[in-house]
Amino acid sequence: MNTLFPTSNVPSIKDRDASGDRLLAALQELVPDLRASAQSAEQSGRIPAETIKALEDAMAFRAVVPKRYDGLELPYPYIPQIFRILGRGCTSTAWCMGFLVYHNFQFGHFPRAAQDDVWGGRGYTMAPGQVMPSGKAKQVEGGFEVSGHWGYATGVHHGDWMLLSAPTEMLSGETEMRRFFVPVENCNVLETWTVVAMKATGSDDITLKDEFVPEHRSMLVSDLRNGTGEGLAHNSNPLWRMPLLSFMVLGAVGPFVGAAEALLEIVTDVMKTKVGAYSGEKQASLMSQNIRIARLAMELDSTIRLWEGHTEDVWDQVVAAETITGERRQEIRAVTSHVARTCTSICAELAGCVGSRSYYVDNPIQRFHRDISSLSTHALFEYDNMANLYGSVRLGGELSPNAMI
Repeated sequence: MNTLFPTSNVPSIKDRDASGDRLLAALQELVPDLRASAQSAEQSGRIPAETIKALEDAMAFRAVVPKRYDGLELPYPYIPQIFRILGRGCTSTAWCMGFLVYHNFQFGHFPRAAQDDVWGGRGYTMAPGQVMPSGKAKQVEGGFEVSGHWGYATGVHHGDWMLLSAPTEMLSGETEMRRFFVPVENCNVLETWTVVAMKATGSDDITLKDEFVPEHRSMLVSDLRNGTGEGLAHNSNPLWRMPLLSFMVLGAVGPFVGAAEALLEIVTDVMKTKVGAYSGEKQASLMSQNIRIARLAMELDSTIRLWEGHTEDVWDQVVAAETITGERRQEIRAVTSHVARTCTSICAELAGCVGSRSYYVDNPIQRFHRDISSLSTHALFEYDNMANLYGSVRLGGELSPNAMI
């Protein structure tokens, strides 16, 4: 990394944790290898086994696991930095592995028996998780039967448990929206991830048919979102009081930040020696190029500070046991959509100013550009809707009870 201008490279974490600092340092050391293996990962549609082993050795998957299971149980501001630093090396790795780290958080809300299932063995899980409800379930004696088709199972080829949600017909006749987890080996994985970007995430669809799920491996989605799951009685660390969607989006936008940092680094190095093909002019001597790099560097720095500032602020609220209001959670959704949008714009301009050689298949510039362009279409970062809702709240509007906050 460029150490001449270090401010954007150093995570802003007020309350340092030695285990967290060691983890982030270990991840930063992986960045060159992640860049070197990104092309082969893309071609194979999988995260390399060597990368996963390195993350295991660094204890990355224990970041969001209770200490009683030998987890790190890190202060929340470290979690988005995991996504960010991995994103400096490979966007697919950051997205895929970042979510396998993050999803441990959800299991802390399930009953104690479920926590023993996922953490009682090796001390962490690698669980892909599908966000949008699909399929159907019904309550039966001792648990539930689940069937259906779920898309975008990111990390399913590296996972042990699969998290998913489905409308559930209860014995009482009522319908509840419930969250389940099942062994990945019991899922039928469909080869549906035929894409032009983010290929290494291997985000194939999965199906289940009449899969029996014991009662303790299910909970109400509303309890998960509202922080009222019975499993929290066993997890008193403030980490587990983070609102679910805030926890998710502040971390999930990290790959955008990391990719923008990577492209600023790579493109700056190219521009130092690049000569215009037709003009013969050194690009570093052109005022327009100097102004462009200065502007993009400052835009990125201010965007990172916005993101880190909100991350620290909401964590301070959680530690102080303050209620994170719906309006505050809506603001976080809007902020992360803004961060994603700004980083996407920065990546596009940086990639475009280098020249046609940046689009050779072995050039990391085009891969960062493609991956971030693709990731920017994810519903988590849908800007217009989030900005509209945020602006409406600021102007006195009411939050929808169904708002994804």
